[in-house]
Amino acid sequence: MKVFYACLRNDMRVMLRCRSTWIHSLIFFIIFISLFGIALGFDSHFVKLSPAIIWIAFLVTSLFGIEAFFATEREEGMLEQLILSPHPLWWLICAKSVAIWIATCLPLILMSPFLGIMMQLSGLENFILILTLLVGSPALTFVGVIGAALTLALPRSGVFLGLLLLPLYIPILILGESALATLLASEWPDFQIILLGAISVLAFTLAPHAASAALKVAMD
Repeated sequence: MKVFYACLRNDMRVMLRCRSTWIHSLIFFIIFISLFGIALGFDSHFVKLSPAIIWIAFLVTSLFGIEAFFATEREEGMLEQLILSPHPLWWLICAKSVAIWIATCLPLILMSPFLGIMMQLSGLENFILILTLLVGSPALTFVGVIGAALTLALPRSGVFLGLLLLPLYIPILILGESALATLLASEWPDFQIILLGAISVLAFTLAPHAASAALKVAMD
C-alpha cells in the first residue's frame, strides 16, 4: 500500500502542475452540454434527452484526459520506469488509474449538479445523476486505461482509442443514461445502479492486469 500511495501522490502532484489539462477538459464538458441546450432549447423535450447528453459528454471528456495522460507519461519516459520497477506493474497502473479518475472524472462529477440545474433536473434527479456517475465512471477510467495502453505506439492514437473502446463503453453508457431516464419515468433505478457498480468492480479487478500486459507489448 505504501507503493500505491506513493505512486498516487506523485501522479497527483504531476497533474496539479499541469492544471491546463483538466481545466480544458472541464471547459470542454461545460461547452459540450451548453451547445446541446442552445441547439435543442431548454424545454421539456431537452430534459428527456439530458441523461444521454451528460453521459456522452462525460465519456468523451474523460477519454481525452486518459489519452493526454499516457502521451505525457511516454514523452517524459515514465512508462519505461514503470516497466523496469521492481514493484508489480499492474499495481502501479492501478494507482495511476485512480489518479486519472481523481483528476479527470471527479471535477466533472462535481460540476454535474450545476449542469443538471441548467437542464431543469430536480433535486432527486440530480442526486441520481451524481450517484450513477460516481458508480459508473471508475469503469470508464479503467477500461480507458486498457485502450490507452494498447494504442500507445500508434500514430493519432486518439482516433483508434475511441474506435477500440466504443463497444466496451456502450453498456456503461446505456446503463448510466437509462438510470436517470427510469427516474424521470417515476421508477427507482436500483437495477442500473447495481449493474454499474458491478462493472466498475470488475474493471477495477481485471483492467490493471490487462493494461500492464498491453503496456509491455506497446513499449516493446
